[in-house]
Order: sequence, then C-alpha cells, then structure tokens
Amino acid sequence: MDFDIGSNLYRNADTDIEIDGMTQFAFEHNRRYNEMMLRGLIFDQRGTLVAKISENSLAMNLQGEFEMRSEYPVVQLLRRETGDILLEVKFLDGNRVQIHKARLYTGRGKPFEVTPTLWKLKDDTHSGENIDCDGKPAVLK
Repeated sequence: MDFDIGSNLYRNADTDIEIDGMTQFAFEHNRRYNEMMLRGLIFDQRGTLVAKISENSLAMNLQGEFEMRSEYPVVQLLRRETGDILLEVKFLDGNRVQIHKARLYTGRGKPFEVTPTLWKLKDDTHSGENIDCDGKPAVLK
C-alpha cells in the first residue's frame, strides 16, 4: 500500500501504520462491500485506550466521546461534544490511503498531528519525505 500522510509518501508498505512504536492503524479490503476499511486504536493523553475503530465504525467508545462518519471514500473520527474532526482518512483507491487531518495521541500519550503539509509527533516534524517501506509497515517516529 501507499500512504500519503501530510506531505509525506510511504510507498510499498504493508497494511499497517506504526506511530511511536505501536501499530495504531491498519487497513484491509472488505470483499463484501468491495471497499477499503480502517481499523485503529484511539488513546488519550495518558496513553490509555479510549476507543477502537473496526471496519470504519466505532467498535469501542469507553466514554462515548467520539463519533464516526463514513461516507466512502472518506472516514472521519469526530469529538461528539464539539464536532471537531480528530482523524480524516480518504481512500484514494484500493492501494492508496490519504491522511491529511489528525489530532490524536499515541499509545504512549504523545500528541500526534497531521496537516496537509506535515505530520508531527510531539516536537518532531516531518514534511516532504518519500520513503520506500519495502513491504513493512509505515513507521512514524
């Protein structure tokens, strides 16, 4: 798969995105619907698991604070109280995923942010990279 994360391209990756040393997102083709599907883990600022995404829907939402919108090819995770978009994933085709918007935490509680021009993990910023993953996960650290 290819992942367009901010202005960074991760080519020839497997289906996972590792953030801060942990697989946080994975993608799979659902043959029943003939669509790509997102699986993911959502953490709070302490690194505690607070929600789980399975097949573009919330499978777990401990505090009821999140909401999913899925209008293929775009999937969004929103904060229910404010309507803020915390994650937006766009499936460009069966082998390419675009993430240009994210405001989340990693499994270690570090802030993770994506804009159309960069991705940022705590204070470490990445922009304009083009990386061949050679069949391994896209690693953001």
